[in-house]
Amino acid sequence: MSTLVLLNQALRLRDNPLLNAGSGTLHAVVVLDKAQFFGKQYGLYRANLWRLNQQIQAILQLQQALATKQIGLILRFGDTTSTLQALANELNATTLIAAEPTSPHEYAALQQLAGPITLTLIDCNSLFGAALRLDINRVPDRFTAFRKNHEPLLQVSLPVPPFIPRSEQHWLTPQQAEHHHANWSALDDYRHASSAATPPIITETAAWQRLQQYIWQEQHILHYKETRNALQGEHYASFFSSALALGSLSTRDLWQQIVEFEQQVQANDSTYWLKFELLWREFFRWQMRKYQSRWFSQTGIKGQPNFQPPQLTATQRRKFAAWCAGQTGIPFVDANMRLLNQSGLMSNRGRQNVASYLIHDLAIDWRLGAAYFEQRLLDYECASNWGNWAYIAGYGNSEARPFNMIKQALAYDPKADFVRHMLPELTAKDKTAHRPQANTPIPAQWHNWLKELD
Repeated sequence: MSTLVLLNQALRLRDNPLLNAGSGTLHAVVVLDKAQFFGKQYGLYRANLWRLNQQIQAILQLQQALATKQIGLILRFGDTTSTLQALANELNATTLIAAEPTSPHEYAALQQLAGPITLTLIDCNSLFGAALRLDINRVPDRFTAFRKNHEPLLQVSLPVPPFIPRSEQHWLTPQQAEHHHANWSALDDYRHASSAATPPIITETAAWQRLQQYIWQEQHILHYKETRNALQGEHYASFFSSALALGSLSTRDLWQQIVEFEQQVQANDSTYWLKFELLWREFFRWQMRKYQSRWFSQTGIKGQPNFQPPQLTATQRRKFAAWCAGQTGIPFVDANMRLLNQSGLMSNRGRQNVASYLIHDLAIDWRLGAAYFEQRLLDYECASNWGNWAYIAGYGNSEARPFNMIKQALAYDPKADFVRHMLPELTAKDKTAHRPQANTPIPAQWHNWLKELD
């Protein structure tokens, strides 16, 4: 009898309790789920080839890192449930150790194995480990209440010690693992597909290099609160989100590095604010566990569930296609959408604004926007993405949050530098570049702010 150790959401050696949990005969496994990349929802693909390629890079680096410890990594491509079941039969495995998911679909895929296979789920991507695990029934639905429950003395689980194979662990070797790869070669045609200007930070090594640079070497963390509302540039964000989403960087490790920086160098509003954002991420993870599939209802976690797919008129379909392409005629929206399409990322400020425009100005079902973001974002994380979209729509953890595009554009891109950079076809100078194109419908509440462009 043996144990499968599924590393899908923990593509790292640092702070990885999955690697320390088992004993006896152990098989390290990654299953790249076909539906997560080639499946569709509402007619949209679930991901893009660039994100697929990034995930493959992170997996292959983990394979190399494990090989230095004489541990093989079995690589599989296909349906998660059936692939793991077949592998368990092949290796005579009766136990599966895996990271506890937040997505209800990923959770269901593992739960289907329960019965013949003993399932051990470890929440290794949460700020709160087993000893600090939250009671799901007592998790507040408002972030402020959630934060106040944990502050000011916020306890976070410490990272586990660096992984060192124990004598009672008998891992499959790299040579042995090669005999159990299946369908992985089917991905060769998709590898190295890329359409963006700069590679993201996703592998464990790259994530730690970024962490050392951003926090310790150049100390950009000291200005995070001021730069987080910027729209472009090398440091408009911390850029840890992609690695956190893949699990190639541990959120507990990141938190601990911030704490150590505060103790050894300086603590200010910005160092607190990066922890504040990690707490937001944690909040959405627990909200998704609490309400599960309700997050995919048109009414979110409010009112009667409605899982009917979005219904669009022909006019709405044209408007949605224009929004996706960054061709709405609203420069601030279009610039942010083109940044998303070209880089796979967008600032927090940009995400809120384009979401608000789609929902409150174009009157299009918020789930289509969330689905398009799921396809395009390189830092896509189920709970954060769907939770934030429902939040703006008013079907999540707040009332509706409509934004005034002109007011926001003038506040966060006062000279229209970002807009003119992303939309080189614009010829208007300075802030006048924010003026909507001719014949573009203008909501009444924007008119007073349009005067600022004269």
